[in-house]
Amino acid sequence: MVAAQDIRTSAVALTENARTVLERRYLLRDERGAVVETPEGMLARVASAVASGEVTEDARRTWAQRFYDTMASLRFLPNSPTLMNAGTGRGTLAACFVLPVEDSLESIMATAQATAMVQKYGGGTGFTFSHLRGIGEPIASTHGSACGPVSVLQHYDDVSRLVTQGGKRDGANMGILRVDHPDVRAFIHAKDDGVTATRFNISIAVTDEFMGLAADGGLLTLRDPRDGSPRGTVDAAALLDEITRAAWTTGDPGLIFLDTINRTNPTPALGDIEATNPCGEVPLLPWEACTLGSLNLALFWDDTAHDVDWEALRETARVATRFLDDVVEVNTFPLQEITDAVHGNRKIGLGVMGFADLLIAAGIPYASDEALALGRRLAETISAAADETSAALGEEKGVFPNWERSIYANGPKYRNATRTCIAPTGTIAIIAGASSGIEPLFSLAHYRRMGDGTILPEASEAFRVVARERGFASDELFDDLAHGDHLEDRDDVPEDVRRRFATAHEIAPAWHVRMQAAFQQGTDLAVSKTVNLPADATVDDVRNVYVLAHQLGCKGVTVYRDGSRAVQVLAHEVAEDVAAASHTHEEHSTPSTTTAPAPYRRHLPDEREAVTHKFRVGDQEGYLTVGMFPDGKPGEVFMKMAKEGSTVSGLMDAVAMLTSVALQYGVSLEQLAAKLEETRFEPYGVTANPEIPFATSVLDYVFRWMRLHFGIEASLPDGTAPSLSGLTCPDCGQQLQYAERCLSCRFCGYSKCA
Repeated sequence: MVAAQDIRTSAVALTENARTVLERRYLLRDERGAVVETPEGMLARVASAVASGEVTEDARRTWAQRFYDTMASLRFLPNSPTLMNAGTGRGTLAACFVLPVEDSLESIMATAQATAMVQKYGGGTGFTFSHLRGIGEPIASTHGSACGPVSVLQHYDDVSRLVTQGGKRDGANMGILRVDHPDVRAFIHAKDDGVTATRFNISIAVTDEFMGLAADGGLLTLRDPRDGSPRGTVDAAALLDEITRAAWTTGDPGLIFLDTINRTNPTPALGDIEATNPCGEVPLLPWEACTLGSLNLALFWDDTAHDVDWEALRETARVATRFLDDVVEVNTFPLQEITDAVHGNRKIGLGVMGFADLLIAAGIPYASDEALALGRRLAETISAAADETSAALGEEKGVFPNWERSIYANGPKYRNATRTCIAPTGTIAIIAGASSGIEPLFSLAHYRRMGDGTILPEASEAFRVVARERGFASDELFDDLAHGDHLEDRDDVPEDVRRRFATAHEIAPAWHVRMQAAFQQGTDLAVSKTVNLPADATVDDVRNVYVLAHQLGCKGVTVYRDGSRAVQVLAHEVAEDVAAASHTHEEHSTPSTTTAPAPYRRHLPDEREAVTHKFRVGDQEGYLTVGMFPDGKPGEVFMKMAKEGSTVSGLMDAVAMLTSVALQYGVSLEQLAAKLEETRFEPYGVTANPEIPFATSVLDYVFRWMRLHFGIEASLPDGTAPSLSGLTCPDCGQQLQYAERCLSCRFCGYSKCA
């Protein structure tokens, strides 16, 4: 093995954000927690460890240097577990695993233990629960009844809660159920309450037959997974509508297209593929894992030639393919079953990041036929280079052991059963300074809170350059974009620039799907992509996405509608309006010697208008009555809970009284809502109100409802505005973006996915 210190290192051109992420999550530390590794040292460690999979010492030395140079250029990076663990003697180098769940207590519990071990090593896990009998079905050996797939899903979520992936992050999982399983409706709604199975993405595995029946209004037969016997029928169109509405409301479930996946299954003799990894882009057989890495497409743009440097792209893809194959060779796994399955097929997945950056450099709008054509050509070029390299490796080192039982028997002597895959690149994209995967930009500007508390606006450098060159740059523009404005609403920005820099929520859903399909045509495994929808998207919009994705040959699809996640947070941090504050102070300031006026209470008339609203939060029902001043503003609040005398009822009485007094003394509803929205305590959960689908407490619901009813825009006391885009990062407090079927933070690198 070539020592890391023997590799000739060169400085890596990292952004400040990239260095922060590396120090937080990747660089080695001593026993006191101090960072003892540089970014260059990390890449040398990884290159040395991976090159040890080569056969001869000369080859190890040659490839260690080439691997380092390729990573240091930031044109290619492997998945996070490889960067974190290679050369350390701990953890796994693969991110994606699928584990079997059979219809027995022994299998269920054995897989629970395997899940814990995989996630302890740093991997994410996927399961199909389709082999489990439905809830209530008899169990002959115990004379009891089956708990059903949803209960097993919840059990595995509890297992993940106990394990932090590789000591770095929470466990991540994918749960899948066939659409013809008797418990399919319960599975569709397994996450509706917002607190169940939070470490799972869930998907319904649908067939071509089902999609055809849904289109034609036919009946789908539900079947016992043990013997295929009928368990009733369901209207296929109505079932697709139910899936669609659940996804519109919460973002789950997604769809997995089983027949499409298995049409390109490289080893059908080993069984059908029924499950994927947590983000859905790696369909795998039971016990399999896959090694992933991504090319940074933006760095292959030749501005002089105004074209992609196709030869450089092919050459880097060749090096990356060999790198990933060597990762398979040197990797270790917690279970022998995984080792055997991985070595049997040697699956790797070379993908991309920085596609949006490349389009911007080329001046091509994301939502255009030109972008689709470029995406197809990129995928095909990378796939051809990876295939060529894998075939050469097959001649040099031998084909994958199951080759003779594969679709390639008597054909290309591939060393790897799969070669390409478009995976999520949330954190490695930050390291590379690239946009994520094939996603469009999430935003053009945002506010960053500095260490000293200062809030500064930041904008896409490419957009700043164009804005200056075209003469429409202004502090007001960047500030408005950071507040959440969209380019499509800006008349001061030329139309061609608005199209070129359109962000995820400004791009029509069909273009998201078409782009996913364009890359899928040249990809062995699948494509991780989120179809982002605006908050006002309809249920039919979601259904149309599902139907189009199936028609265009995608292997799965997931949607995310703004506002469909449970607890909403900051999309764009807003600095305080200093000018307005200064103006208010000048108008109302008094000499410091003046005595402050006594508080004044405004009483309501004896007869007053009022509105009563019935609500439900979780399993708790209640009534809210708001009395109003003659000008229509709220002046008193009464809250009656269904459980009189309970702690919750008493708390609501106290809050209602204090709220009423505060309103009458001139405290605005806006100020009260800013303090009491997003308070978190039981009961919490799904509500009966489509405008507020989930509440973190009764108080959260009540004050959000009052704010909406009285037409008050949300604002938080520190001058921040609410977001419709995701959750807060538990590490740094910034917004999480939902892309590539994963919640991740573009600021500190936190990710909920493997």
